[in-house]
Amino acid sequence: MLSPSSVKADRFTKRRLYQERSVPLYWLIDPDAHSVEVWRPSDDFPLTELDTLTWHPAGADEPFTLPLAELFRPL
Repeated sequence: MLSPSSVKADRFTKRRLYQERSVPLYWLIDPDAHSVEVWRPSDDFPLTELDTLTWHPAGADEPFTLPLAELFRPL
């Protein structure tokens, strides 16, 4: 979850470390933009999801799908 105090570390330092270590998937959740950046080890640029986030880990029969409107709904 991005916050003003962690945005540089999350978007650059941590992301590059995760890519170098081949972490298969890194999500950066931006509550202000109501979006999620999806990073994989070989990506130069993120896939930015605005509607639905889908994750299908190896071995799972069904993917996990999360409508972002649900994630960002007011509490």
